[in-house]
Amino acid sequence: WEFLNLFSRRGIEVYRPLAMVLAFFIPFAVMSSLEYLYFAVIVLAVFIYYFRRNCQNQAALGTAVTVLGMVYIVWFFSYLLKIRSLEQGPFWIFYTILIVKGGDAGAYFIGTKYGKVKLIESISPNKSWEGAWGGLVTTVILSLVSAIYLKGVSLVHLLILGIFIGVIAQLGDLIESLIKRNVGVKDSGNIPGLGGIFDVIDSLVLTMPFVYFYTTYMLGLS
Repeated sequence: WEFLNLFSRRGIEVYRPLAMVLAFFIPFAVMSSLEYLYFAVIVLAVFIYYFRRNCQNQAALGTAVTVLGMVYIVWFFSYLLKIRSLEQGPFWIFYTILIVKGGDAGAYFIGTKYGKVKLIESISPNKSWEGAWGGLVTTVILSLVSAIYLKGVSLVHLLILGIFIGVIAQLGDLIESLIKRNVGVKDSGNIPGLGGIFDVIDSLVLTMPFVYFYTTYMLGLS
């Protein structure tokens, strides 16, 4: 809802009620491995919506934005359910949230205190290279410490996971900053002290699929 609302502020015609109904069934499609078929249904349904409205000139753009929101936020984040179904699934969910949000905190505090060199000022003026490295180091440390409860997972795998997740999480944060800058807003929502839900999960969205595929194909979990 927040994602589509951001683009509707720029005058892009998106029908949020339809999108919310379609998005509701994505987790079920993901868990039944029918997500590709269901996304064909989504694209068709959204295009049909533009048949009935006097906004055909925005059909392609509106459909692209709507489907992007469903893929980027709902589909990717639905991999949390797939992680949950794995061996030690709840621990892997805890692990992912812990090291990602811990990395966010590390980036914030180190960046606030020591940040001088801007990371990508045109996208996010407050982010610095010092903060980015601080977040990465924090993520890697928390990943290695997680060997305490992730039984049977080697430190090598936790090191690799920590490095990749540390980078991917920050890329997710930058992507959301790019979107907000493009539409000219500071926060995705109006939750006091948090901004919006998208602001909270931005660094988790891309990490969920990565953790699932790494644990499945590299660690052999099922």
